[in-house]
Amino acid sequence: MRIKCAAIRYKDKIYEGKSHSEIGIKMINDGVCPKPYPGGDDQGFVTECGQYVRRAPALHIAIEAGQVIEGKTINKRHLFSEDLY
Repeated sequence: MRIKCAAIRYKDKIYEGKSHSEIGIKMINDGVCPKPYPGGDDQGFVTECGQYVRRAPALHIAIEAGQVIEGKTINKRHLFSEDLY
């Protein structure tokens, strides 16, 4: 399993994109949500299988898939979209 992209979960819908900020800005511009866009546990990732996962499990998936190197990420416990690019 691999991480496909960043995602924001809002009102039971998943919005996908390259980065959380890109997704959030698009959500605001499209009138989906007000400023500020959702943060916390509502920011995560989507796997290639289409499953939404939070940042901590996403980091483990990305390490196992060789997408990032353990200890070489922005945060040691959570995956950030910047880690993938």
